[in-house]
Amino acid sequence: MFVSVILSTLLGVAAAQVQQAVMAKTYTGWDCCKPACANALPLRPDIIATRGAAASCRADNTRFPLQQSLLAASACNGGAAFLCAAYQPVPVSDTLSYGFAILMGGAAGPANPACCRCYEAQWTSGAAAGKKIVVQVVNIAESSGTGNDIGAGDLILITPGGGVGPHPEGCRAQYGQRFANSWGADYGGVTSRENCANLPDDLQGGCYWRYNWAGGEVNGWDIIYQPVTCPSRLTEISGCAA
Repeated sequence: MFVSVILSTLLGVAAAQVQQAVMAKTYTGWDCCKPACANALPLRPDIIATRGAAASCRADNTRFPLQQSLLAASACNGGAAFLCAAYQPVPVSDTLSYGFAILMGGAAGPANPACCRCYEAQWTSGAAAGKKIVVQVVNIAESSGTGNDIGAGDLILITPGGGVGPHPEGCRAQYGQRFANSWGADYGGVTSRENCANLPDDLQGGCYWRYNWAGGEVNGWDIIYQPVTCPSRLTEISGCAA
């Protein structure tokens, strides 16, 4: 009977893990805007005390202190807070990368429970099939008006040169007219490894990641993902953990 109880418990845990897994697609984006999970939560001090808020940066990519970051308006709304260059993806091994993501669907605000959560995604199609990426969600976006076939539950990997989406004003404000034609298509971004050399120096590494590690544009590739504990390498950058 003892063995039966253990087996039943293990099967229950396995079933719960399967239920948590989500089948979706990956896309890319980098609009230089302050992440939604970095905004002020004046009515939810409990969230700040327990989960924290994602970091945002000044135009020179120096990080704002938490209280200043919470109150600073996004550069995409005429403010001074930007997406930090540190949010670009990095390889950990030949088969694993770390990065940050925009989760599609749900309320696009800092109280969204998905803010600061981490997920492990494995590609099941595309050039990266079989490879994994652990991402932390620092932004939430509604599914409508995002271009392509992006739907609820999809992950937009925050990747330099990945497309500015509906907010081209952010990168113009941060990097100026010199790079106005460097960001590629609004949805999908640059289309070749060579285009990465046209981006600002501090963003080129994350752009090359798409082609050197992932092996292609990443957009529309199938994944299956599930929640995991955030690695410290990500939480040290974001300043938050759910």
